[in-house]
Amino acid sequence: MKHKRPPPPRLVQTSYLPEQIPQLRGPAVLLLGRSNAGKSSLLNVLLKMDLAKVSKSPGKTRSVNFYRWGDKLTLVDVPGYGFALRSLEERRSWRELMESFFEKVPAASLSLLLLDAKRDPESEELALIEALCERGFPVELLLTKADRLLQAERERRRRAMLVWSAEPGREIPLTWRFVSAKTGEGIDELSRRLLKYAQAFPL
Repeated sequence: MKHKRPPPPRLVQTSYLPEQIPQLRGPAVLLLGRSNAGKSSLLNVLLKMDLAKVSKSPGKTRSVNFYRWGDKLTLVDVPGYGFALRSLEERRSWRELMESFFEKVPAASLSLLLLDAKRDPESEELALIEALCERGFPVELLLTKADRLLQAERERRRRAMLVWSAEPGREIPLTWRFVSAKTGEGIDELSRRLLKYAQAFPL
């Protein structure tokens, strides 16, 4: 008996307005982070297709984009924050879009917070992690663009992350890993992690 091949990855919806956000059912993985964290590049490498537009100018993704991967897993590319130079009105519309978005995704959705490997987590990341955990979303950190780190820098970053994640008073344990869309580092492991998450998702 032949196994049915899963459908190819595809973009299923793009939402610019709160009322366009669909009510998600089943496992969903949210890709979040600053506008220059490399979400679109990582998404394309994961899907092995150039579905997400990659721009040299951060902040070009101004919509919530939903991609179906396999039979039931949805990957969600969320607009970046903190870097793009946008008007106050645009930032307000982004907030409204995100408030509507979080009301329509399952509480067990896996959140991948992308962080440039050369940066320390800042107040924006900490506030986002806390907000996600309060909503019941499990969070994992992806240290992106790891190919830009020399070996000595990588070791310093590894030690810094161990210290940061074990800081006294930090109640939220975090899983983190190095990834690189350019070299493929960590991509296979991440892919297996997401597929395992989808298989274990409570129906």
